[in-house]
Amino acid sequence: MVHDLIIIGAGSAGLFAAANVPVGWKTLLLEKTSSPGKKLLLSGTGQCNLTNNEPIKAFLNRYGENGKHLRPVLFPFSNLALVDYFEHKGLPLYAREDGKVFPVSMKSADVLNLLLDLGRNNGVTFKYRSEVNEIVQRNKPETQAIIVKTNDEIYHAKNVLVATGGESYPQTGSDGSFFSCLEHIGISLVTRRPALAPVFVRDYPYSDLSGITFQNVALLLNRKDANDVKKVEGDLLLTHKGFSGPSILEISRYVTAGDRLSINYLPQRTPGDLRLELIKNAAGSNKQITTILESVTSLPRSFLEHNCKRCNLKENEKSSHLSGREMERLANRLTNDSYEVSGSAGYSVAMTTAGGVCLDEINLRSMEAKRFSGLYFAGEVLDVDGDTGGYNLQFAFSSAKRCIESMQV
Repeated sequence: MVHDLIIIGAGSAGLFAAANVPVGWKTLLLEKTSSPGKKLLLSGTGQCNLTNNEPIKAFLNRYGENGKHLRPVLFPFSNLALVDYFEHKGLPLYAREDGKVFPVSMKSADVLNLLLDLGRNNGVTFKYRSEVNEIVQRNKPETQAIIVKTNDEIYHAKNVLVATGGESYPQTGSDGSFFSCLEHIGISLVTRRPALAPVFVRDYPYSDLSGITFQNVALLLNRKDANDVKKVEGDLLLTHKGFSGPSILEISRYVTAGDRLSINYLPQRTPGDLRLELIKNAAGSNKQITTILESVTSLPRSFLEHNCKRCNLKENEKSSHLSGREMERLANRLTNDSYEVSGSAGYSVAMTTAGGVCLDEINLRSMEAKRFSGLYFAGEVLDVDGDTGGYNLQFAFSSAKRCIESMQV
């Protein structure tokens, strides 16, 4: 039997494709693990942040350097279209103040169950514990079928959709093992690395302050290999081992060991501005330097006390006793806290994967491989990684929808 479509991978992109195939197609979905949607169930800490309600044009800035290429993928099936889709299928959604869109139930299982029901209603056959280990591409467009080989069977299909994910959360089955199959048929790949992950630095000083958060810090990443600077603003979290929070997760797609990360906890101030402000407030004052710092910066007191010690100052030192040079050290510490990057957290922690199938291989108007007729790609398997906030699921759904629509032309 020749299938109209074989979908490889029962993650977000594969399941959304199955939910949108035409009724009457002979569609087979192959999943190497024992159950579908394992990573989807984890998304949004189990609450499933499906998308974001900011204007769709703003999405193009949410996928790093590749975002500018994604207009033909995201615009035809936008965030507003996605919300309308789920609500018309019986899953009410709501948008939080920060723009993140969730099911009203706040249960990712409700999203999974809906997609499975839609796929089954479309006549899709789901087969689990079926790992694809080879694709034999047809040499000519008129050749009838692509051959898909699993660990125990051989299938034939007019179209094949690769939705195998990246390498993040490998315990869910998204372990990157399928990339070797793509290399075997000559698909160009961009080196994979963890993204949306905490960042580790040498001589990290804040282990005892784990849990403290900062709003709207400014990050500068000087990349030693790329010879450029990346700038990000957003919230930051101190953990026991390193830096995390939305700003760090966003910049993590670029970091490599040896880069230089600088943090300005007061992005509206320069070191010189803060130094002068501290000197002015300390003049003739009997207040402790930590008290002055707290009133001037509104940063957490325990964090300020810790940085006084890092500057070889006593936190209960009278502010008027400090020299201009000591004020300068404090100002620099709070506006240019600089570290050498030692790396980022691995795939077991990273929310997504940077790298994957090179976008140059893909016609982004159809999601079909340029050099392999009938072979389509969707989701994290591609070299697309979005910021935290619903952008990765939106891309998975939009790219899957584009695949299915293109196959029908």
